[in-house]
Amino acid sequence: MPLMDWIKKMFSPRPSASAAARELGRNDLCWCGSGKKYKKCHLAEDARKRAEAGYAAQFAARNQGGGIVPPKSAKKGRGLPPEAAQPPQR
Repeated sequence: MPLMDWIKKMFSPRPSASAAARELGRNDLCWCGSGKKYKKCHLAEDARKRAEAGYAAQFAARNQGGGIVPPKSAKKGRGLPPEAAQPPQR
């Protein structure tokens, strides 16, 4: 391979990177190559995966703690031993 061709190849933008960065529209052809429109092929599955990823991020943030105090239960003394739930006797 001649040196100039190698240099041009090194500094030219890669088409796969720009195609991957572009977001698919509903009426574009699906990324899987089936020939169907994206909305009929993988739109629902990809939307479900995005939702699950969002829920997983929220769950991970919640479980890290970060000074968040859990809400108190509506019932008085719920989750406590019976002697701790009763008011002190006078």
